[in-house]
Amino acid sequence: MKIAFLSIFALDANMSLIHALRKKNDVYFFTEALYEIYNFLDKNKLTKTISKGTEVDQLERFRDLIDLDKTFVIRGTRNSNIIKKLFISYQIHQYLKKINPDVIIIDNNMLTYFVSTLAFRKKMLLLVHDPFLHSGENFFIDRVLRKIHFSLIRQKMLLNENQKKEFIAHYNYNPKDIHTSFLSVYDFLKFCKTDESVESGNFNILFFGRISPYKGIKFLLDAFVEILSTKKYPNMTLTIAGSGNFDFEIEPYSQHPEIKILNEYIYPENLANLIFNSSVVVCPYIDATQSGVVMSAYAFKKPVIATNVGGLPEMVKDQLTGIIIEPKNSEAIKNAILELYNNSYILETMSQNIEKLYFSGEKSWTSSANRFIEALENIK
Repeated sequence: MKIAFLSIFALDANMSLIHALRKKNDVYFFTEALYEIYNFLDKNKLTKTISKGTEVDQLERFRDLIDLDKTFVIRGTRNSNIIKKLFISYQIHQYLKKINPDVIIIDNNMLTYFVSTLAFRKKMLLLVHDPFLHSGENFFIDRVLRKIHFSLIRQKMLLNENQKKEFIAHYNYNPKDIHTSFLSVYDFLKFCKTDESVESGNFNILFFGRISPYKGIKFLLDAFVEILSTKKYPNMTLTIAGSGNFDFEIEPYSQHPEIKILNEYIYPENLANLIFNSSVVVCPYIDATQSGVVMSAYAFKKPVIATNVGGLPEMVKDQLTGIIIEPKNSEAIKNAILELYNNSYILETMSQNIEKLYFSGEKSWTSSANRFIEALENIK
């Protein structure tokens, strides 16, 4: 099949998924450089509205994952500038008409590809990253754009099985139109790592990602402060890394030297090194869909402590690749951390399980891509 992949995300799951799809298909990749937090591409370095992948230096190191000759980077503009946004959408559509794909995967509800969505909606598969909007992020513009795209594109792909029935019931969809696949390891991070050795003797706990109320960060911090109060674990540290506004007072926690707060945008190189030097990653989310954080951790075979919400239990197999706990429970977080701290062999076994399951097993990108191909065959 000739597949066009229309994205506003770049250096995350898409690169690995496209790499897997390319094994049996002809794939063209469009991505937008607008918000650096989405794709790590600097729009100010682009000289044209639409640049070929070979013209974007930041993509050069990933040429083994994506075909740069069939990759196009759009110098984006915000949705608020509707006229310019739609004109760019028209320009993109001219490229797509020349490519004439058999099917199209689109992973967003933005206006970037709106003209193409109107014209090619019958050959589109909408990749729905968030079946339901997160707590504290249910914005009006998101609801409007989601409603428009949901009504235009019949075939949809979710990235976890847990929310499929609820999604179908909530929107009253035909089950035959709703497909599921899954995320696998974020390979791109391995191209970004610069550190070559882990600090010996330290047990490093890591939270990373966008700072938002639904992430449950305070429960993790309270659990760690309780551990510190015992004064039994002098080599234990916690790092909170990500941009955004905390919904609670962070200053009391930052007073502890064992806690490092990196409240800033984390570039891929820094992220890769943070994960590489961690012992365990914690996702204390209050609600969730699936999580790129988990798959980023797995890129370096790091076990994950995650809450029993959304699709996280599908991604973190309890006692196999990490530990699943109940949400909003600092005591459970504390116990899970200490279980792994006190049993280093469990950490090693979990790392081995991650490698077997996600690098070459049933949760590999090849298996994920096969699910997409099955869904696309229904459209072609």
